[in-house]
Amino acid sequence: MNIPVWVQTALHAPPVILLAALLLEAWLPIPARWKPSALIPLLQRLVRRVNPKQASPKQQWMAGLLLPLVVIIPSLIASWSIRNLAPWEMLFDMLLLTWLLESQPLKECLLAVRQLLQQDKLALARLQLSRWVLRDTQSLSSMGVCKAAIEMSMLRLLGQWFTVAFGYLLLGIHGALFCRLIQLLAQSCNMKLDANRLCGEFTARMLQTLNTIPVLILVLLQIFLPHGFSGVKNAFRQCRYWPAVTTGMLLSGYGTNLNLGLGGPRFYVGEKIRYPRIGGTQEPTSASLLLAYQRLISLGWLCWLLLAAMYGWYVYVHLA
Repeated sequence: MNIPVWVQTALHAPPVILLAALLLEAWLPIPARWKPSALIPLLQRLVRRVNPKQASPKQQWMAGLLLPLVVIIPSLIASWSIRNLAPWEMLFDMLLLTWLLESQPLKECLLAVRQLLQQDKLALARLQLSRWVLRDTQSLSSMGVCKAAIEMSMLRLLGQWFTVAFGYLLLGIHGALFCRLIQLLAQSCNMKLDANRLCGEFTARMLQTLNTIPVLILVLLQIFLPHGFSGVKNAFRQCRYWPAVTTGMLLSGYGTNLNLGLGGPRFYVGEKIRYPRIGGTQEPTSASLLLAYQRLISLGWLCWLLLAAMYGWYVYVHLA
């Protein structure tokens, strides 16, 4: 069977490979224990070894600078070597990208929290959420659990789904791997904790830099949604008061768009930290747990489908 040249070219294109990986990630039931997030406990142990409590500020800063090199460089070398040995590079890229992308475990967590809250099992909902967030959950009310879960789902979906996909399109499979490893390191050495304030600064800044363009794309896409202009306006206005500008822009924009109030005080290892209140005016409820997740992932799918269709049309016009 003779396959047209333009079809062969389109099938090897990054947008088409990305679309196939997204479909596999969405429909292939890979257990959460086999996804990249399962590496976080191992990375946290590594962080504790290289960043002991008695380390000086200079030693902490150097550990934060060298830790990504120790983890990322061997991973990139291994990925490059295996890809060169693989009989089909396209298949390798698709399978590795499917593993790097991670959205379904987030949806499962939100569904579990919503079910527990609807059954008035607040203690179990706090326990379920504690596996996903850094903040203390023991004293959270039902509204606090919903707010923390919504913020977590938005930030995780940005870092481990949208930014990874964008990194692949821009830098190839090794760029996607780099983006995901930075996200895992930033989460494992989170600078919100005093012990990691210096050690985790470098990876946190790197993650914010990688998230910048994806966040701008997601925020500007709100223009086509109801209340889009107010969401974009608030995103650029309120992000100045958030500790991380890019994530503050995302939370503020979609919080306004969905009229969900986000931010506010939270506890980290018993220490109360006050974050500004951003977004809309209504307090989140169990009914609104999936709204932000569904809005973000729908816009992401729209972007990737349009990109694949446009590339396929371009190849057809020039090669058919």
